[in-house]
This record gives sequence, C-alpha cells and structure tokens, in this order.
Amino acid sequence: MNTVHLLVLAVVQGLTEFLPVSSSGHLVLAERLLGLESPGPALELVLHVGTLGAVCAFYRRRLLHLAGSLLRGRREGLLYALWVLVSMLPAGLVYAACGDRIEPLYDAPRAVGALLLANGALLLLSRAADRRRGPGRPLGALRALAMGAGQALAVLPGISRSGTSIFAGRLAGLAPADAAEFSFLMSIPAIAGGAILECARAGGVPAAEAGQAVPVAALAAAVAVSGLVGWLALKAVVRVLERGAFWTFGPWCLAAGAAALALG
Repeated sequence: MNTVHLLVLAVVQGLTEFLPVSSSGHLVLAERLLGLESPGPALELVLHVGTLGAVCAFYRRRLLHLAGSLLRGRREGLLYALWVLVSMLPAGLVYAACGDRIEPLYDAPRAVGALLLANGALLLLSRAADRRRGPGRPLGALRALAMGAGQALAVLPGISRSGTSIFAGRLAGLAPADAAEFSFLMSIPAIAGGAILECARAGGVPAAEAGQAVPVAALAAAVAVSGLVGWLALKAVVRVLERGAFWTFGPWCLAAGAAALALG
C-alpha cells in the first residue's frame, strides 16, 4: 500500500468514525471502489490512533475534569467511570459470543450493504427523537447500558457505533449534548480496546504486516490526517445534534448501502 492510498483511508476513517455512517462499512466501500488493498488490522491500528487522539482532544476539558474528580474520589467522577464500564459490557459479551462469526462479514460487501441500509433506516427513525426538546434526563446505569447495547450492534460492519449509541441515548431520554458526550467518551475504551486487539493479532508491527513496507513518515501522516479529520467530524456531529438534524445522515447511508449491494 502506497502513501496516497493510506492517506485516503485515513480521511475515510477520520470522517466516518464519528459521523453516524459506519467507519467499517465505508472502509470496505473505499477499498472496493478505489481498488485499494485492505490495510489489514495492524495498519487499521494506526488509523484508530488518530481518531482516538481526536476524541481525547475534543473533550479534553471534560476528561481532565473527570480525571481530577476521579482521583479525588468524588462521586461525579466515580459514577461516570462506572457508567462507562457498564456501557462496555454489551459489546464485550457480543464480541466474545459471536466474534468469529462476525469477522467474515467484513469481507462481504453485500452484507455490509444490507447493514448500511439498516443503519440508514435507523437514522431516519431518529427524527422522532430529534424533535424532542427539553433538558433531558440524567445519565444513569440503565441509560448507560442502553447506549452500550446500541454500541454493541456496531460490531457489525455497516452499523455505526456513534449512530446507534446516540440514538439509544436519545430514546432513553438524554439531551442531545449529553448523549453525544457520553457516546464519544465511552468510545475511548472501545477504540483503544479494538486497537489493542488488532495490535495483538498483528504482532504490534504495523509497518511489517503482510510485506507492506510503509515508511514511518507515511504512518505519522496517516495518524495526523485521521485525527484532524476526526476532530472536524466530531464538531460537525455535535452541531447537527444541537440542530435536531441527526436523521439527515440516513439518506447517505441508504445510498452507500445500495452502492455496496451493487458492487457486491
């Protein structure tokens, strides 16, 4: 894989990791449409480092506040950490039970297309939640678990982690900003955990995978690009949620799903 191809995938990863359109589904589409080789799990690790940095930078003040609260043993920090842990349970259970059966779907464009269509339909349904106004209900164990259940669906390629988790949070009564914040903060352990798994499978050497000798400068550029694009995507999603227009990503997913089915 050359540097240009890697940077193209970095842009796709950065855009779609946080937009509710499924990064896994769009990476499959980009590889097929542009004739690119799959980056493989080790190079995907590099792209995830950039998006992980993006969410940490975007919510840096909130993270610092929560970290300080947690270190001081304050109730707010302890509870928030607990809710994040609770949100991780559904995805962990699903991956442990079905991981081997899910992985082949990543090489099946028709399956990805069908799941993108389902994701688009879900986003269109979110219009009802977008119309809901008011301060919203406080985050708690059941709402964290509901958002975690939404996140668990995103182990399927074509289903958006941010889309399903934010939709679940909105249905559970959270305000748009609160649903977005918790969705993206709980993505930190999810992205980090996935990256660790990918690194373990690949032996922790991205540049040496499958004979793909990728220069260190290209890897660094890919991290920077995916991080910058991811930060911009985060900002866009929060603004769209505040305007009550989260559902507008639905038609794009329907189009992408139809394209994937045609390519398959």
